[in-house]
Amino acid sequence: MSQPSKPPQKAADAFTESLEVALRDPVSLELRDDLDDFVPAIPPQSFYRLARALHEEGRLDLLFPHANPAQLTTVLDLGAWQGERLDVLRVREWITAIVHTYEDARAPRGALARLIRDMDPEIWTFALLPGSSVYELDPEDDEARDRARGAVDGLYTYDTPDGGFLLAVPDDPIGRAAVRILDAVYHDDLQLGRELTVSIAGGLYSVIEEDLLRWRNGRLADLGFVPWEEAMRLLRPLSPEQALRREAQPKPGFGAGLEQEPTPVPAEAGLLRRVLARLDAGEAGLRTREFLLLTNEVIAAQRLPPGEPASAERALLQTRGTLDLGLELLATARPEDQDLDAFLADATARIGLRDVFRVGYGALAKLRAAALALHRSGQVSIETIGSLLDRPWGPTLRALAQPLPELPLEETSGKTRPLSSLRDVAKATQRIAEATLLAGLAFAEEGFALDPVWVQRADDPSRLTLGDLIRSALVHRRLPGASAEFAPLKADDLDWGARELLDGTRALLPGLRADLETRARALGATAAATAVVLDGLLTRLQVELAGLERDDDGAPDLTRVGGLLTIQRVGVWLRTGLTQA
Repeated sequence: MSQPSKPPQKAADAFTESLEVALRDPVSLELRDDLDDFVPAIPPQSFYRLARALHEEGRLDLLFPHANPAQLTTVLDLGAWQGERLDVLRVREWITAIVHTYEDARAPRGALARLIRDMDPEIWTFALLPGSSVYELDPEDDEARDRARGAVDGLYTYDTPDGGFLLAVPDDPIGRAAVRILDAVYHDDLQLGRELTVSIAGGLYSVIEEDLLRWRNGRLADLGFVPWEEAMRLLRPLSPEQALRREAQPKPGFGAGLEQEPTPVPAEAGLLRRVLARLDAGEAGLRTREFLLLTNEVIAAQRLPPGEPASAERALLQTRGTLDLGLELLATARPEDQDLDAFLADATARIGLRDVFRVGYGALAKLRAAALALHRSGQVSIETIGSLLDRPWGPTLRALAQPLPELPLEETSGKTRPLSSLRDVAKATQRIAEATLLAGLAFAEEGFALDPVWVQRADDPSRLTLGDLIRSALVHRRLPGASAEFAPLKADDLDWGARELLDGTRALLPGLRADLETRARALGATAAATAVVLDGLLTRLQVELAGLERDDDGAPDLTRVGGLLTIQRVGVWLRTGLTQA
């Protein structure tokens, strides 16, 4: 299979600039009069990005008629698979688009057949096989043809132009698309149409898919999307001292397609950008291509879809952030008399960005291990990691437990960002310490030593947090005549708390904070973690007690109480008569 032709070196800069213009505005290709030369030179990933954008615009006529088989195969490699399975609808959609553009461009007879033979012909078989039934017929036997039609009554049928076969497909747009593809092949090359029909008749879905997957994996490896097992080697921690003691590492090699891709040089100020600017032109070019290679490996290591723009954007940010972190860690080993940028540039040129990434991942791996250890303790999670923790601790624990740990964007729900500095590492470490303190206050002997069974006794455990339990225990311990054994709060308990635990300004009595501080010290918590956790716990308690809503009888309305475990929230458990359990 042919590869994209490489532009002459003297025109490389102009080509790259033109390609970047096209990637920003794909429809601008219509302004070019050299598409037959320009399009075949576009490297694989850039070609796929253009194909996606132009497909949405309905302008694939600017791209596909001028493309070579390798480029169109890349479109299927990146756009037609879900994990290790081919998506039949996506395959058929892209192949239909190829056929349409060849027809609309009035390609000479035989052009489509040459394209199919130069691609993986099996993927054309695969695109047409699902839902298709083929009956081989004698062109002269009309009676047999009628019997075949009767056997597929209700399906959409197609008599092949050679008269030798009847194809039956579901009578819907997807089935009719298969017929249109096969009809286009027949009209382009009768013999290839017959060969394709025979392969549909005898094709085994799983065997074809397995072969296509093997060939696809080889092509993706050339683009840096290595198998998952190989990509995971990138996530092997390396200390700064180990990295700096290593001998000079071999220069990375690149496939032809990857070497021609525009390199996403970081635009934001940061150590990586400063280091690349300090390197000479040749070394900087090598390292920016290595950056792209690492980005693709990060995609593979997380099993992200390689062709999705969102995957590429996420992996690019993760790679850049981890490299910035790795460089900052390397800087901690810099001799005092050496210029920082010069030291980091020399180290990068010697060990390469791969080892810099591994240094950065070393810090991330420690955070991930700590987050997973807390999760596996069984004290902070039920259904999902950190589900018993309030914000920001729950989202933080989930984000840190990912293969490539991140931090949540606290002002947005569900979104995260990479860790890119020692300051981020310190913040994540602090969050883990705070979450550990919450677990200790709830369940440890030095805390309130609550029985974890109360989590399951809640009507909806997924809505219960450790903060609810701790605040409830803090109130319960002060109730007149309360036993040492914890129990959910009743309306009278809340009424008492609102009267006795708030001062004249409706602020909590200082003794409540002092109680929690004593327990936190016994747990070995830092002053910083204690302050943050107690602020969150006590602010919510003050809001609940000061703002109690009451029913028509003047009693606290338990249906409107949050942040505390009340008898309202264990109603099912109470009704089942298990209160003595």
